[in-house]
Amino acid sequence: MKIRKYVARNMPEALQQVREDLGEDAVILNTRQLRRNTRFNPHGEARVEITAALDEAAAGRAAFPAAAPERPPAVPPPGDEGAERLEHLARPDRPERAPAPQPGFPPPARPEGMEQVLKQLRLLQETVERLERRAPASLVFPKALGRLMDRLHSAGLSPALIGQLAQGLFQELEGEVLEDREKLGERAVSLLAGLLPPCQDIRIGRGRKVVGFTGASGAGKTTAAAKIAAGFAMKRREGIVLVSADGERVGALDQARVFAEIIGIKLETAYEEGELRAVLDRHPQARLVLIDTAGCGPHERRAWEQRRQFLAAADVCQVQVVIDGLTGYEHMLDVIDASQVFPERRLLFAKMDEVVRPGAVLSAASHSQLPTSYFSVGPSLPGAIEAGDLRKLAEKVIGAIAGKGQQAK
Repeated sequence: MKIRKYVARNMPEALQQVREDLGEDAVILNTRQLRRNTRFNPHGEARVEITAALDEAAAGRAAFPAAAPERPPAVPPPGDEGAERLEHLARPDRPERAPAPQPGFPPPARPEGMEQVLKQLRLLQETVERLERRAPASLVFPKALGRLMDRLHSAGLSPALIGQLAQGLFQELEGEVLEDREKLGERAVSLLAGLLPPCQDIRIGRGRKVVGFTGASGAGKTTAAAKIAAGFAMKRREGIVLVSADGERVGALDQARVFAEIIGIKLETAYEEGELRAVLDRHPQARLVLIDTAGCGPHERRAWEQRRQFLAAADVCQVQVVIDGLTGYEHMLDVIDASQVFPERRLLFAKMDEVVRPGAVLSAASHSQLPTSYFSVGPSLPGAIEAGDLRKLAEKVIGAIAGKGQQAK
């Protein structure tokens, strides 16, 4: 059994590689799009990857085929550039061709267990075809519902989340209700809210709470930490400590110092684990310690592990994963995936006052199911930060869409 991967600029080109290398009996196991400028695809444009397999035993039986006219290779029909498989390459219902008996050459026996492998491959192909048939793009929506789905897509919601909403609306509503914009909007808000994680902001109890801030460079970690510190300092200024641990960004310490002076709280610096423990020892009465770490990209795995070890030295209660709300959905997922090294996480979305398509925030939160803590909604200090209530954001998004629908009516 040969299993190989092929990468090309588009699907027809990748399928041609499969035909040339493995032949027309190859089975397509998987296809996917590779985003540009990643470790899997360092090129400046997107690529397509196909995983294909060939049963070498079946190929061996055809080593001495009966004479037959040569058949030209099949080509996808014009306009089928986005097809994710060739029907003649992978068909689970296609019967196996019995090899023609050759005098003096008995048919080779199948290796032990090969039948089970082929059965699993056919089952996998059937599963892929079922998933393709269930894709949201293949559904035929009533007009009002279709407009709602289109506008949710324009608002930045992921196809997976839109598909879940469409399925829920189809299951709960029927008939003329599916053409009622107002009722569709109300039910869509309720369904979307049920797919979103809860809001869990920072609460101070009797013991000391140590909170770390991490994320990509420029996401807004320092500003978010300062805004939270300012909110708590209005009630108990003497019990708040801000720790700057960013020794990489130029001006990071100066920015933190200005924020601390405006708020009127203590500022400490710590760039190593021992220094961080010493800071905590100097402030035994502090009720809230906020640690601002240096930024790192989502694919810098070593840097994320270093942040984890650094914050573990302070026994952090939770880590705020700060995400720039202006970045794309895929980047948000990459950051969230990289932050899995931390045991207790919250999502804090920054620059939400500048976001035009907030669907990416809703989609990333729904995909991760991590609680959200805050939305940073402006540069002002103190202020310009609010609880990360995703339901309110969903109401705002769908309400704006419904408003557009009423105007167009």
